[in-house]
Amino acid sequence: MNYTELVADIQNFMEDDSTEFQNSIPDIITQAEAMIFSRLPSLPCYRQSAILTFTDGEADYLVPNARMIRQVSRLQGPGLPGGEGYFYLKHRIDSYLRDYWPSPTATGTPKYYSTTRAEGIPNNGITITVAPTPNGIILGRADFVGLETGLSATNQNSWIGDNAEQVLLSACLYESSSFLKAPDSVNLYKAQFDEAIALFQQEMQRNYRAEYEGGI
Repeated sequence: MNYTELVADIQNFMEDDSTEFQNSIPDIITQAEAMIFSRLPSLPCYRQSAILTFTDGEADYLVPNARMIRQVSRLQGPGLPGGEGYFYLKHRIDSYLRDYWPSPTATGTPKYYSTTRAEGIPNNGITITVAPTPNGIILGRADFVGLETGLSATNQNSWIGDNAEQVLLSACLYESSSFLKAPDSVNLYKAQFDEAIALFQQEMQRNYRAEYEGGI
């Protein structure tokens, strides 16, 4: 279901031709997408990654668009413990890092990270702190969960629209009913949304579970 089809379905289901409602449909779709994200944050479309460049003397790094950090790693090189490949930093709280590495000007090879703060507009994302403070340029990577690019007149397709049509449409109708202050349809579409979420959760559980270990 692309953006144009979704807008048409919302208009047909809600049967409201008011200018106020029509003008609010883009915001309704955005709110519905945010609601889906909060209920199904483990969907493949939300799993993203960003390349990090750890630099000498810098402990804080922004991960753009991140809503939840899954893991942080750095590249290993010859001569480092563990050999070559990726080394996954251990997640700790801020106070642990301050206790472990009290002097941010002292440097070493990062072993830990903390999620320091969430960033608002214009940076949007999460700032992480690593310890020890890097002692040179080291390539790293942050795997995180973040919103996919939402549907709009300039972005006709999304993973949610292409793969979870019922979830998206019921979420939009639920939000539309709230906007129009229609209690009967609010209850109807909330029930449909909850059922669509539950069914999709079952599908994703089967998708993430190996058949060999969990059966079909």
